[in-house]
Order: sequence, then structure tokens, then C-alpha cells
Amino acid sequence: MNGQYADEGVVGAKRVTVEDYEYAAITAGRTRIIIGVLAFGLALFLLMARLAEVSVLRAAPEPYSSRAHDLATRADILDRNDEILATTLDTYLLYGVPGKIWDPVETTQALTAALPDLDPADIERRLTSDKSKVYLKRNLTPRERQAVFSLGMPGLEFEIEPRRIYPRGHLASHVLGWTNVDLVGAAGAERAFEQQLSADNSGPKRLSVDMRIQHALDDELRAGMKRFQAKAVAGIVMDVTTGEILAMSSKPDFDPNRFGTALPNDRLNRATMSTYELGSVFKPLTTAMALEAGIDPNEQMPVHKPIVIRKKLIKDDHPLKAPAGMFDILAKSSNRGVTLYATRVGEARQRDFLRKLGLFDRVPIELAESAAPQLPREWQDLTTATVSYGHGLSVTPLALAAASAPLFNGGWYIAPTLEYQSPGKARPRRRVMTEQTASTMTDMMRYVVTDGTGRNAAVRGYGVMGKTGTAEKPGGKAGYQENNLVTSFISAFPYEDPKYLILITYDEPQAAEGTWGYATAGWNAAPTAGAVISRMVSILGLRREDTTQVASRAGGRP
Repeated sequence: MNGQYADEGVVGAKRVTVEDYEYAAITAGRTRIIIGVLAFGLALFLLMARLAEVSVLRAAPEPYSSRAHDLATRADILDRNDEILATTLDTYLLYGVPGKIWDPVETTQALTAALPDLDPADIERRLTSDKSKVYLKRNLTPRERQAVFSLGMPGLEFEIEPRRIYPRGHLASHVLGWTNVDLVGAAGAERAFEQQLSADNSGPKRLSVDMRIQHALDDELRAGMKRFQAKAVAGIVMDVTTGEILAMSSKPDFDPNRFGTALPNDRLNRATMSTYELGSVFKPLTTAMALEAGIDPNEQMPVHKPIVIRKKLIKDDHPLKAPAGMFDILAKSSNRGVTLYATRVGEARQRDFLRKLGLFDRVPIELAESAAPQLPREWQDLTTATVSYGHGLSVTPLALAAASAPLFNGGWYIAPTLEYQSPGKARPRRRVMTEQTASTMTDMMRYVVTDGTGRNAAVRGYGVMGKTGTAEKPGGKAGYQENNLVTSFISAFPYEDPKYLILITYDEPQAAEGTWGYATAGWNAAPTAGAVISRMVSILGLRREDTTQVASRAGGRP
């Protein structure tokens, strides 16, 4: 009996055999295996989920913060033909979390290998700082971000950072301006139209500029600046019927995508911020003033005789040897002639006329970069004389362009604008001269190109009107620097129905091959304007004029 149960035990009333022990052991082992498998599976699942988060979810753009979303809503800027001039794209900001960096030296080496433009010493210093977060590089491209991400270095993180992009680089840089790091307009149109560009749900902002014309102007100014070795150059193309700025350029210029590296001299918009004594391009304004005062354009003025005011002799570069009427006085650019007109009209009426043309105030354009004129401290009889031919009063090129537009549009002053004007939309305007005066002035300024100092601006088949201006820059012992010139050419076309005004201004141009040693406006500013016009007529598809009729009308002077 005892031997029968030698290998058995009793639990309560039930007997437990060896087989029962073996079964229990196998069951417990299976349970442990199942638990182990489940634990391993759970760990594997968590690991795969983490890898999926890192490799998929975090490789995609992270959700915008509220600030990033606000910045990304900044509206695009377009030209008048809907070409994109400025837009906003997502870039990445790379930052480090020093507390998560395992090895700052190794991380620095890997990071600078992926982004060679970083300074290793600076990066290592940042990664070993006691700050919770350090910025390493802004505006990473998607490719640069992926290169850093592929390093697998802990402690390197990214933020979405919208960036303002100017796809045309230097072109129209002074018109567009730039934004600061928070995408707030800091200059140019970006600043001028800040409220509209940053408004919620705002559509693109369309400017008045035509990038085809802007490119033509930009190209010719760059070539001219190089040829004549000028210190600077500026140009404006304006629609005289609407005041719209179709193109505006200033050289030297800059790339708004990298505005922080641009020199202050390059950021300066000389078309709106630099004031000059512009010289004889003022003479059409003085002539229009004389017509408004009732002076007969047929009257022969004694320009062949010396004029002395306060012991100053009023001289002409090319003195006329006989009395002359208005057409020849303007075409031959006689200082004596316009001095006679101005002194007859008088100081008070001269100042009133120039004030009506906006030359005593900042140009009322949207740009904040608009300089005030430099007015004479005292307005004496000598001032009346010198201002008549563009000395003693300094204005911006844009101010002269706006003041000259009434000569071509029937006598209306229309403030220049960078906003696109829908067809048929009438802008505020004020009459500053009669339609008859304006009509006579277009005839005179056409004659300047056909028979006067503006011959080098002529474009075959199109009636170009204009006036040259060469002025010595203030300074030196005699009050002016004889060899440092500012040269300008104010022009408009077509003669039959004037619409487009072009102003070119060179700062300290030099004589070049083919100019016969001259550095005056007729040899640099005038041909540059003619080159711009030649390209414009092709761009705009303008029909050719009957130049025989044009010459007859302009040449049939009193």
C-alpha cells in the first residue's frame, strides 16, 4: 500500500500524481512565455510607434504656432500684370536644447559638416550654454532641414519660420523694400502697404509697376552707370494720365532677400530720397510759368546781352548771338532767357507756381522714403534767377517728374502712386496750368529733341519730347564743383497723345568713348532715356507716329 503511493502526494482528499506536477510546470511555462511575448510585442509596438512619430510625423512640417500662422498670412505683392514680386514661404529655424545634447563636440562636428556656413566655435559655445534653448540657424531650406534631421542627434529641434521671398532679386528692390524678421514691413511697398498686406484674409496687393518696363529701365541704367562710370543713377517711368509709377530704379541697389548684408548706400532710393540741384530740366517749368503770366512766346528776348544780378554774371554755355523767342530759348537751353522770364514774372508768382507744382513739399507718394526739398534760406532777386534754370533749389527726381507731368497731360497735377489704378478710375487732381500752356509746352519740348540739346534721345517713328539738364554739384571754393556734375533728361512720348514720362538722372558721370570728352546730359541721360523708350514701344506694342506731321507741328515755331 505504501509502495503504491510512494511517488504520490495527497492534497486534501485528492491525490496528486507525477503527471499532475509535469502538467502544472508546462502550463506555468507557457504562461510565462505568453507574458514575455506580450511584453516584447508591447515594447516593439511602442518602439515602432516612436519611430513612426519621429520619421513620419515629425518629418512633416510641424503645426503652426499662432505666431507662425499670423506671419504666413502676409499677402503677396504683384505687379500690374499679376507677376509675383513678393511672397511668403515656409522655412525652418534650427535650435538646440543644451540639456538634451549628449556630446556637444560631436554634435558640433556633425552639424557643421551638414551646414558648412556655421561657425564651429560659435555653435559649440551655444550648445554648452546653460540656456534651455539656443538658436543655431534661421531660414533653413527643406533640404538643409533634412540634412540636419538625418544626423539623428538628440537636442536639435526645428520650428516653422515663414520667410518673405523676393523671386526677382535686385529688380525693383527699392520699390518693394523688405520686412523685418517678424515679417513686418520695414521699407518700400512692404512698409507703405503694411496694413493691407498683414490683414486677415487679404488678397494679393497689386502695384502699378510693370516688371517688363522695370527690367528695361533697370538694364539701361546699369549699362549706363558702367559706361559713364557714374557714382549713382536713378530712373522713373510714370503714366502722366494716372500718376502711376510704371518703373522706378536706383543704382547701386541691393537684393531684398539679403537686405541685412546691403550697404546703406545701396539701400538708398535716389529717385525719392536724394535731393539734387537738377539744372536745366527746370527750364520747361519756368517757361510754362511765363506762358501762364501772359508772356508772348513770339517775343524776342535780348539773350545776346549780358545779365548781371548782384555782381553775378548769368552765363550761357552756348550763347545766342541774337534775340530769341521761347522755342529757341528752351531748345538752346539759355540761362539768360529763362532768367528774363523769371524776373519779369517776379519772386512771388514764381514761388506760388512752384508751390502749386508740389516742389516745396515732400512728394505725396505712399513710400515713407520721400525726402523734403531743400529750399533757399532767402529768396532774393538772384534766387529768382538761379532757380529759373535749376540752381539754388534741390528736389528729388520724383518731385521733378511729378511737377513736369502737367506739361504733358493738359495741365493737371496728379500725385504719383505705386498702387495699380483700375481702368476708368479717376484719381484726385488739380489744375496747375491751362490746357493751352500745356499744349504749347509739348510743342516746345518736341522741338528740343528735333532741333535742340535732346537730339540723342530721338527714337525713329515716335515723337519724343524732352529737356536736358546739367548742373554742377554744390561745394568747392567757388560754391560749385565744376567737374562733379548731375545730369538729367526729362522726357515724354508719344507726342500725338502724351502718356509716358521718363526721367533719367546721373550722379557724377564721366566722359566716355563716343561723347567727345563731354559728360553733359545730352551725351548720357538723353541717350539712356531714348534707349528705354525704344524698348518700351516694343514691350507695349505702340504704333509708330507720322513723324513728318510731328516735325511739321513742332518745327512750325513762332
